[in-house]
Amino acid sequence: MTVIEQIEEKLPFLTRKQREVANYMLEDPERMSYVTLKEMSRDTDITEMTILKTCTLLGFSSFSNMKYEFRKYAAMQLEQFRSQNSGNQISAVSQSERDDDGRLLREICQEEAKIAVAYLEQLDPTTIFHTADLILAADKILLFGRGVSTCICHYAASLFSSIGKGTVAVNTELYDDVYGVLPLLDEKTLVIVVAFPDYYLTTVKVAETAQKQGAKVLAITDNERSPICEFSDFNLFCPTQNRVFLNNISMPMELINLLATAMNLRLSPEQKDRTFADPCNRYSDMNL
Repeated sequence: MTVIEQIEEKLPFLTRKQREVANYMLEDPERMSYVTLKEMSRDTDITEMTILKTCTLLGFSSFSNMKYEFRKYAAMQLEQFRSQNSGNQISAVSQSERDDDGRLLREICQEEAKIAVAYLEQLDPTTIFHTADLILAADKILLFGRGVSTCICHYAASLFSSIGKGTVAVNTELYDDVYGVLPLLDEKTLVIVVAFPDYYLTTVKVAETAQKQGAKVLAITDNERSPICEFSDFNLFCPTQNRVFLNNISMPMELINLLATAMNLRLSPEQKDRTFADPCNRYSDMNL
């Protein structure tokens, strides 16, 4: 029996307030993986004591146990999604194009070059330096992404750490890892959310949670219609789609290179000396 079925089975035996709590849980299972008791009480306008009692009546040993069951459910749903959409990231290439694969590859190279030139020409140095200043000013930097976006997150964490900024990269498919870093969210934290189609729901929820906790949120995504933008304070856009792949990370990686370069240029010689002379000022990215 899933956690959803468990709650639905107990619904008829609950009071009105308890049903409101249960319906809140059923409304957004993703959110239940990491919501806090205080947030749930605020959102439902129901006391924490009533929420805890409802958890017990629903068959959970504690509030944390309830969230653990939702994380297991979310992981199961993700596995089902993967099995049904294993080829989702690869676009169709017609047989006529495949007949001359050498010519096709040359065309793709030319297309990639045009995309790169057009993207780099339109980048505003002021925006890059402003973003670099945000990163340098943050006490803590948390990077979130899933799928190919995790590659971007870990690459960024490695570069930022080499410049002396404490940085953590988190895969939003790993619910325990996400839950583990949520206590770090505050007004001194910069959350960098990397999200490209298919805009993984948990990544969006992380951005929403970070915003509620007062953290600054920087979105690296493909366009202004991305759902991440609703919860971000600043946005950097990158083209990612080519003829073969839905998400090609070459331009996002180049954007990270430029941000790290701008950060390095912003550091004074004295700051650079301290960063590279004292290992305590350097942080490795951590896969929690």
